[in-house]
Amino acid sequence: MLSQLTGECEVVVLDGASTDDTEEVVLAYARHCDRLRYIRQETNNGVDRDYDRAVELARGEYCWLMTDDDLLKPGAVSAVLNSLRRDLSLVLVNAEIRDFSLSTVLLSRWLDVESNRAYRSNDMDRLFVLAADFLKYIGGVVIKRALWLARDRQSFYGSWFIHVGVIFQEQLPSEVEVMAEPQIILRWGNAHTFSPKVMEILLVTWPSLSGRLAPSESAKGEVHSLAPWRHFRYLLELRSLGYYSLKEYRRWFRPKLLSAREKVAPILAGILPGVLANAIFVLYYLITADHLRELRLHDLRKCRYYPRNWGSTKPVW
Repeated sequence: MLSQLTGECEVVVLDGASTDDTEEVVLAYARHCDRLRYIRQETNNGVDRDYDRAVELARGEYCWLMTDDDLLKPGAVSAVLNSLRRDLSLVLVNAEIRDFSLSTVLLSRWLDVESNRAYRSNDMDRLFVLAADFLKYIGGVVIKRALWLARDRQSFYGSWFIHVGVIFQEQLPSEVEVMAEPQIILRWGNAHTFSPKVMEILLVTWPSLSGRLAPSESAKGEVHSLAPWRHFRYLLELRSLGYYSLKEYRRWFRPKLLSAREKVAPILAGILPGVLANAIFVLYYLITADHLRELRLHDLRKCRYYPRNWGSTKPVW
């Protein structure tokens, strides 16, 4: 990243009271780059507050919010700066997904678009349907700083998705550009492995945003992850990956679902044997040309339900 900086750019690193050698590493880079600013906080205030604070500390007209270990492709900064010559509210930067070793491309374009797209301020529903699930990843967001600061952020502290709340709480004042050519290399597996916290975010925290976002109910209905208990296929795929079972149903869904009809899909998905669900989706992705084919096959084959992992003592999902 530092090698791509121009005089129009700065890098702000906000350290949320890390206990490792982050400060030493970043300051070593800062000695050779006067456009790198390091700010250390005495406490970790949570991911949403820290992103908000980073935007407050920034000095540029736009902020590109980045995660810790993803990479920029050569020319990425220049490409984004070129898009920002127009008065945009937001740029969504496409990503290429690779395995944990970064040696294998699992998905050449996360956002399945062949050319750059522009969305007018009244196109919020179309943008939401295209990008909602992509926006679980904050690293593709380049947003006008003044817009961010003018909007409600505090209501989204603790949501894990403050950027989604800022973007979609009301109509954006100017156009959005979605970049087709990936400028980011995302390392898959670092934050995508199974854990109770990941499941809480997927099944509870993310869906809880729905009522606070401005897109129409019909648009929200097309994003199955916002109401997973209503979508049997979505839950069954989570089951096939080892992410969902009756345990998650009892913990997250049963207390909130009042009617027997609402409970049918999440119960059935939790009951179906994980080995069978895994086999169904492996077969599905092998015989279809689904956009997510290689990524999903990669995940399915790493799951504990995949035949070669049965009885394995190695960590699997």
